[in-house]
Amino acid sequence: MTEPPSGLEPAVRFALGPWRQVRSGVYVAVAEPESVNLGLIVGSQRALVVDTGSSPDQGRALRESVAAVTDLQVTAVAVTHWHYDHAFGLAAFADVPRIAHETVQIRLGSAEATAEAARLGVDPDQLEKPNVELAVATAIDLGERRVEIAHIGRGHTDGDLVVVVPDADVLFVGDLIESAGPPSFGPDSASEEWPATLDGVIGMMTSTTLAIPGHGEPVNREFVFSQRGRIAAQAADDARPPGPELPLA
Repeated sequence: MTEPPSGLEPAVRFALGPWRQVRSGVYVAVAEPESVNLGLIVGSQRALVVDTGSSPDQGRALRESVAAVTDLQVTAVAVTHWHYDHAFGLAAFADVPRIAHETVQIRLGSAEATAEAARLGVDPDQLEKPNVELAVATAIDLGERRVEIAHIGRGHTDGDLVVVVPDADVLFVGDLIESAGPPSFGPDSASEEWPATLDGVIGMMTSTTLAIPGHGEPVNREFVFSQRGRIAAQAADDARPPGPELPLA
């Protein structure tokens, strides 16, 4: 848990659940306060973490918890986007490659990120930034397991990444998809581009693919297709010009 200033109660209570294996060598743990899905992908020689939790302390707890699953070292971390519940734990991984879209470093230095840190009781100076910036795609060899990391397009934010584990038929899709509730639209969302980005995600899936959303239980291709339709409808509403004002009676 993040330590509050002396004499003050913490603004937010942090917690980290146990790792659950969803496919062979692919694990998910749920972190509070936002019930965010954090990922662990284990190969024969190395391990990769997907998203880092809501604070530096939670990131450290996350990294320590990996020992309950594997003796292998975490040799890289990828964040699916810049929002605090996914990226504020990056400081726990300062000694390994920290992979994110090229927009994330700027976002983590923004006034919005500073305000979120203050709300959480986190010192913004403790927030680590990515050191491997991704524009399109990269791949990591974990030993007998290749992990692909790609920016398919803008959607929930301008820097969404999808982490693909081809041999396990698993995608970590961040908040491009949510099953715990409706998708979240914010001022940094690209609602008009989001449906096309999800078309790219759907194109990577088969009837057996498991997609790990940012929040909620894993979902299948049919769910992603259905949520894509709802996002397209919302985008159309956002783009529709307001109707004419009616004269007062």
